[in-house]
Amino acid sequence: MTMRRAGWLAAGLVALYLVLQLAGLKQVGLTDDDDFYIPAGIEYAKWLGRVVRFDRGAFTQQAIEAAFSPNHEHPPLAKYVFGVCHFAFGAWLGPTDSARVGTVLFSTLTAALLMVLALFHLGPRRGLFAGVVGVLLLLALPRFYFHSHAATLDVPVAAMYLLAATCALLAERRGWAAWVAGVTFGLASATKLNGPFLIAPYLVFALVVRRGTGGPRARGLVSLPRLPFALFPMAVVGPLVFLALWPWMWFDLFPRVGQYVGFHLHHYGIYFLYFGTIYDKDPFAPWHAPFTMAAITVPVATSLLAAFGLWLGRTAIWSRIARPTAYGEGYRREGDLLLYSVLNAAVAILVVALSGGPKYGGAKLFMPFFPFWCLLAGYGALRLYEAAQEALPRPWARVVPITATALAVVASAGLQLRFGGYALSEYNALAGGLRGATATGFERQYYDIAFRDLVAWLNEHAPKNARVHFLPNNWEYVRTYKWYRQGGELRDDIQVTQAPGQAQLIIVTHERRFARYGNDLLQHRKYEVLEEKVVDSVPIWSVLKVR
Repeated sequence: MTMRRAGWLAAGLVALYLVLQLAGLKQVGLTDDDDFYIPAGIEYAKWLGRVVRFDRGAFTQQAIEAAFSPNHEHPPLAKYVFGVCHFAFGAWLGPTDSARVGTVLFSTLTAALLMVLALFHLGPRRGLFAGVVGVLLLLALPRFYFHSHAATLDVPVAAMYLLAATCALLAERRGWAAWVAGVTFGLASATKLNGPFLIAPYLVFALVVRRGTGGPRARGLVSLPRLPFALFPMAVVGPLVFLALWPWMWFDLFPRVGQYVGFHLHHYGIYFLYFGTIYDKDPFAPWHAPFTMAAITVPVATSLLAAFGLWLGRTAIWSRIARPTAYGEGYRREGDLLLYSVLNAAVAILVVALSGGPKYGGAKLFMPFFPFWCLLAGYGALRLYEAAQEALPRPWARVVPITATALAVVASAGLQLRFGGYALSEYNALAGGLRGATATGFERQYYDIAFRDLVAWLNEHAPKNARVHFLPNNWEYVRTYKWYRQGGELRDDIQVTQAPGQAQLIIVTHERRFARYGNDLLQHRKYEVLEEKVVDSVPIWSVLKVR
């Protein structure tokens, strides 16, 4: 198979990925973060409109402060995209989903980059096999799929981190890619705080694979490897791109950089339920919480394939560590891909595990981990196929590994279909599903999702001029339900009231991380339950008639 043909097939898969992601937009409910990032994105896009119209007034401090004050604690790149998509697709998708097209585009970029990495480092035939499986497993990853439809920064930073990581790795063999790595590193840094941490795995990788390249000696004793040129544009061009994209930083630069870093170093507490304990202040949760969440939310079949790939690829990894200049170019590329993926996956999750910040939201904070894990799983499927070619007679040599891979993809997709729009309630077989996870002391949902099937139920069954109150966290739904009303998805006469005493309907969202949750259940247990959403034998929300 030629690389050209493999490229066209890969492009077709990425196009299918985009279509399937767009098809899921109306399934995923709004999150509390949507109401932060979409309005900010709209203001940022309006400012961009003034720039492209060559409005000189756009660059005044007053204009920039007015445009970028909303959500200035986070970098702007993803919000630019949300705002542009809001104006580009608003006529078709309305205010609730138009901005979210931006997140779908970031997710699709992630799929495309997985194909690029696989094809470049494994060749057309082997790379196509591994890349296709990796992309399908990414598509079938419930929590990544959910975040691919929310206007938040987590999937965007996963995409931009992967873009910068891809360019940095390509720079090992393509000189031009070093400058692109500098630009894309700036773009990743301008997306979310995860972006700059790419330096750590890339530097470790470069030091390992460049040993013996004749670098300078430290005081004549230790031979240091020659550092990659890409580090220079990443260190110089990257920060310039970061600052150029964030006009809010242009005035009072150093105080605002300090404010940005300080916000994340001293992040306010966010409730996180872990093995029955609620963490909301320092220490926010044990270091192993992110690893546990990854283990019990990634489909087991995906993790098994990734582990299989690491086991069979251990020789290629070790060859790049122990003898970096040995073996042929093709084998070195394969080892590079595996070692680089392992380092980036490890750093992506270790940053959350070892930081002093909150470890909330299940898996949302380490989204950059998942593409690398799925790429390793795709490689595992490839090595399973190749091992079967040597160990089994025909036709079993093809039937067995392809069937096993297909079952892994179908099992992962089945897990996603099982939870649907409730993907943040998904737990795998290791946790015993949502039912087992809830019994063990994990949260059954988070993000205060304004579920769309609940909106549909209210439209059909709520009394005229209904007043609705949510427990235990009503204020988030006051914000998100206004988007449904604005987009015509919620009846105009239905209002989310701040006062529970004025409500005809109380909706309990079952979230144990709120200390008041138990008292809310006791206080309202006497009321009639009109409707209840049950997932995997566990109630997610209940509608109570109080008057």
